[in-house]
Amino acid sequence: MKRLLFIAVQLVFSIAAVNAQNEMQALQYSRYDPFGTARFAAQGGAIGALGGDFSSILANPAGLGFYRSPELSFSPSLYWVNTEANYLGSTTGDSRLIFNLGSFGLVSARDMKNRGGLEGAAFSFGYNTLVNFNQRTTMSGINQGSSLLDDFAWHANAEPDDLSPFYEQLAFDTYLLPYDSAAGEFWHDMQVDGYGQEQYRMSELQGYIGEYSLSGAFNFNNLIYFGASLGIHAVRFNEQIYHEETDLDDQVIDFENFRFREFNSTRGWGYTARFGLIIRPTQLFRAGATFQIPTFYRLTDEKTTDMNSYWDNGSGIPDEAATSPDGLYDYELKTPFRASVQASLIMFKMATISAAYEYVDYSSARLDAYDYKFFDENDRIRTEFQPTHNISAGAELRMGVLYVRAGTRYLMSPFSDPRNDADVWVYAGGLGVRNDRISFDVGFTHARTSEVYGLYAVEPGVNEVSLNDIRRNNLMCTLGFRF
Repeated sequence: MKRLLFIAVQLVFSIAAVNAQNEMQALQYSRYDPFGTARFAAQGGAIGALGGDFSSILANPAGLGFYRSPELSFSPSLYWVNTEANYLGSTTGDSRLIFNLGSFGLVSARDMKNRGGLEGAAFSFGYNTLVNFNQRTTMSGINQGSSLLDDFAWHANAEPDDLSPFYEQLAFDTYLLPYDSAAGEFWHDMQVDGYGQEQYRMSELQGYIGEYSLSGAFNFNNLIYFGASLGIHAVRFNEQIYHEETDLDDQVIDFENFRFREFNSTRGWGYTARFGLIIRPTQLFRAGATFQIPTFYRLTDEKTTDMNSYWDNGSGIPDEAATSPDGLYDYELKTPFRASVQASLIMFKMATISAAYEYVDYSSARLDAYDYKFFDENDRIRTEFQPTHNISAGAELRMGVLYVRAGTRYLMSPFSDPRNDADVWVYAGGLGVRNDRISFDVGFTHARTSEVYGLYAVEPGVNEVSLNDIRRNNLMCTLGFRF
């Protein structure tokens, strides 16, 4: 794992840390499922060749070339995530609901009156949410075979002269991980008296990745449309982990309870560019292609942890609390490039059917820093991740001023190991009402996936895990004004 820097008493030290910059963090900031507008969401995001929507910036910026008049749009949403954790034979549910901004933006369109074959041009500035991290998962059960202290103990015994101030040092300072000088090792009470303690783990994520973009598109002879977009990405991520273990039946001598908390955050910015082409050989058919260069991020991670121990009355051991220093580290991330092709059928202005295919090779992501080259982490990215093939499809039916929409999206698992099933299916639908000046669209998406959540390692290669089912829901609307 990468080494963090922590600041204490105006001194800077270098220390080892678990759960620092690694391959999973590279994946976390590389995998997108954009929110966009309600129309975009309701058709599964498959509007790349269709165009004429602010979210064309994400799917294919050439689609801006279909605008004939300026538009201002705003897309708020309600986003909620339901989780169900299966841990130690117990099932625990949790949920989180937040307000989200899918997109907002301004498109300026101009009729060029066939100047040298140039029929029109459009330019836009705005914002789109690419990822919403908000989620809370609760896990609990009776553990008969391990403890978080096992993880701390084997790390401490592996490097007894270099205890992590974020983990093992806290356990030592709160009397949970004493050192046996005769045996020359660290140990904890449950290793001696036996397990069977109640465990409770809560993991809460907050934050987002958002793209601020400046885009333009040109329409040549109503046949070829070309567009490009420059995107600035903002990353805001916070993670809080709360872990508690309690000796319910007093089977562990002296020990009553301990609580451990971990706070991680990431802040940073990145830049990318997207290029798109759409060809309209007939009024009934459009085909498009999009290429997005890798996003280059500069990120800063911060970490703090704290620990409390509680002991039985009469044990002679005082309750104790300890807090880590503040961890801080700057590094860089290059995400994979993305390429896609799209097609749409337009049936006499009554209905459209659209589809898209996207290729993303997650094994090409790379971490880097001025003082560390992440050789091990990048090797794991190459071997543990794989290229993915994502597919989306959508349809729109027009009945006067009313539009009915439906769509679906499949996101292939980025993991090369098939046992880690992280495929995502998204189901969507919505309605819209439009006239020459105002549009109001409503869209709903439901996505379901699963994850293998690792709480801690009992020993190298042996992990205590929870199998979690995750259901993400997004109800959004888009209000647009053309002028």
